[in-house]
Amino acid sequence: MSHTATGELRFTPTYLVTATFAADAALRREPYRAAHLAHMRDLLADGTALVVGARADLRASVLVLRAADAPAARAHLEQDPYWRHGVWTAIDVVDYLAATAPTIGRS
Repeated sequence: MSHTATGELRFTPTYLVTATFAADAALRREPYRAAHLAHMRDLLADGTALVVGARADLRASVLVLRAADAPAARAHLEQDPYWRHGVWTAIDVVDYLAATAPTIGRS
């Protein structure tokens, strides 16, 4: 975490995104998994994603994304093969204040 000159933390505007898996996701995802993982690698590589992963019980993917706003964060996942092919059945986006190094944004 980074501190300002006065010692206060600064937070990056980010979004906590949960993408719910279909009941049969373990089977349904196989044809799209390589493309999905490539999409996640791209989001990590360009700094859009700070964290990507899935719950071990395969109920949902959980991501922390940088984006201009919630619709922009959602749009990143709507481009993913898992969304386009019904592996994810719902996407929930909430504002999340992530302290990151180096930090930019609002305090």
